Amino acid sequence: MITEMDNYSTLKEIRDRLLSLLPTDGIKTQLQSKIDATLKSAFEELGVLTQEELDQQVKVLERAHNRIDELERTLVELETRVGKAD
Repeated sequence: MITEMDNYSTLKEIRDRLLSLLPTDGIKTQLQSKIDATLKSAFEELGVLTQEELDQQVKVLERAHNRIDELERTLVELETRVGKAD
């Protein structure tokens, strides 16, 4: 899994290489944000998650897991009550 830091480093390296091919600083400044946006878009199309996105998904899964554990405990408690009532 590629992390956000890896994404940033890779994007920066690619951007810097592209910018080094250009002759003047004026053009470099104008193109820098466009190159960054294009590279970011390309990584998104490849389905590469940033660390932030991965962390968010982990939190969602942890909450779901905790909720499932809670529901399982409730189910066991209810089954025990029904068993005692019979």
